Amino acid sequence: MKKILAIFCIAVLFLVLIMKNDDKRDISSDIPILAFGDSITQGYGAKDDESYPSQLSKMLNIKVINSGISGEVSSLGLARLPGVLAQYKPKIVILCHGGNDILRKQDLRLTKQNLAKMIELIRENGAEVVLLGVPTLKGFGVDTASFYDELADEYNLVYDDTTLEKIIKTPSLKSDQIHPNKDGYLLLAQNTEKLLKKNFNFIP
Repeated sequence: MKKILAIFCIAVLFLVLIMKNDDKRDISSDIPILAFGDSITQGYGAKDDESYPSQLSKMLNIKVINSGISGEVSSLGLARLPGVLAQYKPKIVILCHGGNDILRKQDLRLTKQNLAKMIELIRENGAEVVLLGVPTLKGFGVDTASFYDELADEYNLVYDDTTLEKIIKTPSLKSDQIHPNKDGYLLLAQNTEKLLKKNFNFIP
């Protein structure tokens, strides 16, 4: 009886693992990943080859396009996005935007709307969205802005809500008050790699 129960448990576990693997989406490793955002995507505070897209590209052995513009607000990012999607035709877009809206104390309801439109544009162009949440000051602490959580829930996104928050809270990972340094970008790349491999099968 114990042997039968053990075999049954192993079979159930095997089926669960298969089902989890089936949830992953197949993505060709020949198609570049697009990293779209502002200064954090661009790699401000580090050398070009130390940005998170550059380090992520080496980890995955897949080309990662760095489409980050320092200082860009979400309204300008939304205007720029269609041309970038048309140029590169990605199947995965890592979206990390809205930080400058937060810093400039813009209406974050509009920021959320702009990001929602970006997500919809990306999906309309046949690509998956990976969202990176950006922190904001909350009282005397730092927390990922709540509208990123809302967007992740509303659109059922692959989402990282902790890494940038951790970097901002850790002086040794920053080049200034708001930007990562080489080690901070490395951590962002490592955690993004884990997130991608958890949710996608990269097919040669």
